[in-house]
Amino acid sequence: MIADNENLSLSIEPYTLPDAYLLKTHKLPSAVIWRPDEVYIILGRSNSLEKSLFTQHVIDDNVRIMKRPSGGEAVVLTPLMIVVAMGWPIEVSNSSQVAFKLSNELIISTLTQLGVRNIHHKGISDISINNRKIAGSAMHKGSDRWFYHAVVNVAEPIGTISWYLMHPNREPDYRQGRSHEEFVTNLFEQGYKIDIQDLVNALVKNLKASGLIIEE
Repeated sequence: MIADNENLSLSIEPYTLPDAYLLKTHKLPSAVIWRPDEVYIILGRSNSLEKSLFTQHVIDDNVRIMKRPSGGEAVVLTPLMIVVAMGWPIEVSNSSQVAFKLSNELIISTLTQLGVRNIHHKGISDISINNRKIAGSAMHKGSDRWFYHAVVNVAEPIGTISWYLMHPNREPDYRQGRSHEEFVTNLFEQGYKIDIQDLVNALVKNLKASGLIIEE
């Protein structure tokens, strides 16, 4: 574990969640779709505890913290969310923006097939419904691959996010300073009562049809 000098009662673990598989597999393009089994806080590559988290809440609730190799801001993972991760050969594009859009569009098309409306790629890497964030994503560029992972909020109340995460140091233009409660949403809140396993199954089907190998 990596100790943080200013928060000695907290520790940051290396990123070892299921989609970390995509950092090393030789089978590309591949995808891992999984549902968190507990609450995790995942820091972006350049995030620090003291500038990203309400650390006392994290300590009180005994939440595990990991740091991912990709950029972006800290996120909360819960069992009411799903993680959709994809590994692409570096040859798909020399631009992270293209890789983000390629990946996001597969999620957007799946949600559209399930009846979700007014859903768009927004900012650099978000997916939004009615100008509110439904999914955030991050990217890591390796020597031979793009590693993309997104968190889709199916039904987690936004209060969970604001309980653990400070307002981010950086934000997309369309956020316009909005608080977590004003900016972030979930599918249930938007009126889409989609079963999590049904969403996972639809994503597996869509990504397979798009040529990705699905890792169980």
